[in-house]
Amino acid sequence: MTRLSSIALRIALIIAVGISFVLTYMIMAHNTLFNQPSQDVVGDNTSTVQNSTVQSLGDVYLPIRVVYHDDVAEKLVYNRKNNLMANLQKRLAKGDLNAVGAGRKLSAKDYADRLNQKNSIMMIYPDRITWRLFTDTFKQSSKLADTDFAFDRLIFTPKGNQLQVAFLNDSTRMVRTATMKGEYTALTRLVRDADFTAQCKYVVLNDAIQLFFTKSFTMNPYSYLVSYTPDNEFVNNLMSQAETSNIESKSAGDATQYVSGSQKLIVPKTGHLVTYQSYGRKEAKSMTRKLENSFETLKSSGIPLRNIRYFGYDDNTDTVSFRNYVEGFPVFQQTTRGAVQITPGDSTGLLEASFANSNLQVPVPSDQAAATIMPTDQVITQMVQRGFKQKRIERIQLGYRWQMDKETDQVVDLLPTYYVRYAGQWQSLATWLKTDPDTVSETGQTTGAPAGSAQANDPLNSADTSDANNMGVR
Repeated sequence: MTRLSSIALRIALIIAVGISFVLTYMIMAHNTLFNQPSQDVVGDNTSTVQNSTVQSLGDVYLPIRVVYHDDVAEKLVYNRKNNLMANLQKRLAKGDLNAVGAGRKLSAKDYADRLNQKNSIMMIYPDRITWRLFTDTFKQSSKLADTDFAFDRLIFTPKGNQLQVAFLNDSTRMVRTATMKGEYTALTRLVRDADFTAQCKYVVLNDAIQLFFTKSFTMNPYSYLVSYTPDNEFVNNLMSQAETSNIESKSAGDATQYVSGSQKLIVPKTGHLVTYQSYGRKEAKSMTRKLENSFETLKSSGIPLRNIRYFGYDDNTDTVSFRNYVEGFPVFQQTTRGAVQITPGDSTGLLEASFANSNLQVPVPSDQAAATIMPTDQVITQMVQRGFKQKRIERIQLGYRWQMDKETDQVVDLLPTYYVRYAGQWQSLATWLKTDPDTVSETGQTTGAPAGSAQANDPLNSADTSDANNMGVR
């Protein structure tokens, strides 16, 4: 498709979406003006449409990646035509899991070997999940384990005419195992139908488990239409318990504040990050309750959840993060805090949340060429050649970079990008390679970037770097 026809198609799609918004507004305005009895019917229909796009807790907390290791090679797999993760979940939900054994701690080498074992299928979460949330998603009994333990990944291997399931926790290197009814060949049939594969392996990088891509591969960029959630939707959804007349609106610097009793909503006049605070919430004690409460807040915001998935949990602040995902890869730099961050009620009863008001809608043709992704060890080589110390490279993550289209703010381009956490700070590889290693302190802060330099002006240098160190790097 030529660039001209690609632009024309984008413009046509934007016009079509705009017309639909106008017609929807006219219908809603007409019903409101004349107060017809059918207004309640319109409201019900609107609710039905919204609810049909709302993900369940199990959808948002599903694993996000699958790694398949036959007796030859280990590969990250994805199916663009069929939802591989959902199909695996449905298949496994039909099996009956047996009692989960006690935890066993492995050495770093043995743990890495377990991750790379042949004839296995691994389902990977972006960060730790809890046993009880797993049983809710996979329709199993929570009573099969003696405690609500946390883990990052599941490994399925054949064991006679059954499946062996291993639950693994990267931070503690604890492994618990169980058996369940099911055929391993039924799972392999699903993963072998994948239309995207990338050879990989797990290694220990500076005492941390890290997925390395071992061969170069191509990765498609994408373009999406973007919608923006208006202020009044956040007010209506998040402050729904308050009477409209009791909500005070006032300008405060570069933001508008909506206040009602113990609730406050802060909407910036520029930018796309909305913050919400609510006092008097009951403190969530367990990690499971914190994840559940965070999902309820996420759902109540009313933002589209079609591409939103769990991204990470921060032990220090109890913050739960969510991101947009495309083909199993997280989207970075949408805002300084991803798509959503929620701290679901601390000891003071304060719930805090941040929401991006920009939402992925439908994909549109992209005029970007497919990107060739280098093997992960070449990322380290480039960093070392630039003068960075290998022992301070902590994590490497491949994802998509959110970049607004240069021609319209109604389209976003998602570009494949490597991200590196060095000395505690996340940046894109391109940004690190433009940074003087001598300006990076022990805490990861960069100093001495002259005004007008590439480092000072590059938006990658400061965008989306606030994620906790242990989040979203599996």
